[in-house]
Amino acid sequence: MHRHSCFLMGFVIFIVSLFVSNSIFSQQVNNGSAVDKLRAYSGKAYQEKLFLHTDREFYISGEVLWFKIYYVDGAFHKPGALSRIAYVEIINEKNDPVLQATVSLLPGESNGSFYLPTSLSTGSYTIRSYTNWMKNFDAAYFFEKRITIVNTINTSEALVVTDTINTPVVNFFPEGGNLVNDIQSKVGFTVTDTRGGINNCRGYILDKNGDTVESFSPMKFGIGHFNFKPLKGNTYKAIVVFPGGIQLTKAMPEAFDNGYVMQLSENDRGQIIINIQRKNNSEAGNTTEQLLLAVHTRQVLRVAEKIQVTNNNYNGELIIDKNRIGTGVVHFTLFNGNDQPVCERLFFVKPSSGISVTVKSDQNIYNSRKKISLTVSAQKDTEANSSINLSASVFKIDELQLTGDATIAEYMWLTSDLPNNVESPGYYFSNDANATKAADNLMLTHGWRRFKWDDILKGNDSFVKYLPEINGQLVKGRVTDIRNDQPAANVHTYLSITGNPFGFYVAASDSHGSVYFEVKNFYGNRQVISRPGIETDSLYKVEILNPFADGASGRKYTSYRLNEGLKAFLIQRSIDMQVQNIYSGDSIRNFKEPLIIDSLPFYGLPETEYKLDDYKRFTTMEEVLREYVTQINVGVRNGNLILKLFSTYARDFYRGRLFVLLDGVALSDPDKILTYNPLKVKKLDVISNQYIIGPCTFNGVVSFTTYEGNFDGFELDPKLVAIDYNGLQLHREFYSPIYETKEQLEKRIPDFRNTLLWSPDINTDAEGKASLQFYSSDRAGKYIAVLQGINKNGDPVSAFTTFLVE
Repeated sequence: MHRHSCFLMGFVIFIVSLFVSNSIFSQQVNNGSAVDKLRAYSGKAYQEKLFLHTDREFYISGEVLWFKIYYVDGAFHKPGALSRIAYVEIINEKNDPVLQATVSLLPGESNGSFYLPTSLSTGSYTIRSYTNWMKNFDAAYFFEKRITIVNTINTSEALVVTDTINTPVVNFFPEGGNLVNDIQSKVGFTVTDTRGGINNCRGYILDKNGDTVESFSPMKFGIGHFNFKPLKGNTYKAIVVFPGGIQLTKAMPEAFDNGYVMQLSENDRGQIIINIQRKNNSEAGNTTEQLLLAVHTRQVLRVAEKIQVTNNNYNGELIIDKNRIGTGVVHFTLFNGNDQPVCERLFFVKPSSGISVTVKSDQNIYNSRKKISLTVSAQKDTEANSSINLSASVFKIDELQLTGDATIAEYMWLTSDLPNNVESPGYYFSNDANATKAADNLMLTHGWRRFKWDDILKGNDSFVKYLPEINGQLVKGRVTDIRNDQPAANVHTYLSITGNPFGFYVAASDSHGSVYFEVKNFYGNRQVISRPGIETDSLYKVEILNPFADGASGRKYTSYRLNEGLKAFLIQRSIDMQVQNIYSGDSIRNFKEPLIIDSLPFYGLPETEYKLDDYKRFTTMEEVLREYVTQINVGVRNGNLILKLFSTYARDFYRGRLFVLLDGVALSDPDKILTYNPLKVKKLDVISNQYIIGPCTFNGVVSFTTYEGNFDGFELDPKLVAIDYNGLQLHREFYSPIYETKEQLEKRIPDFRNTLLWSPDINTDAEGKASLQFYSSDRAGKYIAVLQGINKNGDPVSAFTTFLVE
């Protein structure tokens, strides 16, 4: 069995056990094929969510963007237990990635940064993040949010007048999915333009005679609903009137003679009322049918109820207690007698806040270069406090950088389960009297889930195209036969990662020609070299695939334009950035080395190690090997020098080619090492007995390591493919000066920081407390501290406080 097959089998067992241990099914569930298939699918299609807390949302090119990744399972929001690697990208308005990073998801390591080069153009950018496993599903599940980057070096580009042309768009969404003639339905609608929802408009529904049958206007964010009963034989259109007499006309969705209508409402007793109507103009008399209503929250089945229908024109109700269906975005799906989904409706249950976090500063007003202390306190309603992992950013609020984007709670409970942008998601969690109605309108205008019912009902489980990275990075390659360019199976392949220490990995291709190398502790951007195994002839080639996702960003953002009135502000921000880069530029180029990196090569400790500087330095490799490397014999064959390795076990020289590495790269012709300059070699390791790694057995190992570790100065074999590859991102040090002494306080070096603090890994103690200290800069203004976090029970929390610097 190939390594890939073993890995996948172990993964499936892991996923099923993980899902079963976390599943919550209603005790009153009635089994049915659709229900069973949803359960089976959910057991395999483990869902993940990522949330990125960035230090800000507005940046000047030349600054550093800092981020922290929160990783949870998609169903219960508990800390994720599958993937160990995340991918982060910044994408421009053309959907081209401009910056990319690979980040560890292990505790204490799930944070990173991007230096925003001055080559970036002014505009709206998308920062998105995902795991390799998440690539099996719709890209709309990737974490995404908009950031703004302004290039102040190229001022002609930065200061562009805002576009004035902005065409509104109107869309209609019948509740449940379709309109049916002679049945009244609730119809949700959105009125938007590129800036967001439009509220100052009014719409009218006209029939084919031009008579007004309904009117409507948005309630909030350009979203609303109205009741509408289409009549057979009539046609309808909507006219929306905007200020200034501008009108937009759009045809109403088609109404069908037969079909199903599902309507949801909530009573004052905490119950959901589901009204189901069926219209079937069958000439065969009354048609009996058994309907199924399935209610699931983030793929966890909560309720399944069967409805027996005996009349063609059915009108009935189901009542379900709200506490049975979970919190957040809940899906109600109605199936007909053939297990086909015929209606679907989303419903939002606002989560109760069982835990709260506050942050307070020790003063309200500070002078420049003064110590600031923040105190964090967490309180939980029921059980004792569990430690909360938090990240904190403190930055200046100005004309373009406001108080921040959606909180982690708003993302986890709402926006992560909807495909499109949600304007001001915090409103739906507020105590405003209309927030509940507005949330229901929002749900009416979304009919979307993390899967396709057709795939589930057909039992389609071929969605696994990308394996989860459970232990480390999976470097994926493709092996093809150069004679026909077709995938080649069962071909031994090598992957080498240059550097000190080097990495060397072996794997065999599967039936699709795919090959997987599980790489651990690979940090920084380094060169990786792939090739077919040395025992394989030259009929194959190996291509290393890009680990980042293909395809465009799932959400669309408007082009960002600045006006002339912001010129003075942008000049000041540009000065701040340039001054900081001049006086503290070295600090942002400092990276922390990982605490633990295995410095041993794949073979561990060698039987014999030769540090060439401990011996007399010779000018040819032949002299080095002849003089003091006792296990290797240099002979002559057909007039050419050859190497022989003595096996201490067999007490004879190996027959056949040796396995020789230079900086972790296997040489197809090991005798060529004799032509290499020995003055570049730092050490030589020798294993004189047979060595087995993966599917390969080698006649010993002879490994040469240079001082630089970069496979330099050796003629590249045509079979080798060398590319630059993203390893795990090293952690950049956040620059935060200290002004404790009089000498430090009186330094003439300017301090123009706009971000005073970035602390990505804060943990509250047993009493729910934590504290932070930092210093104000020379820039006066209003500052905000933003904290985001989550505890081990999956409770997301946020906290804010503001203060002034004079």
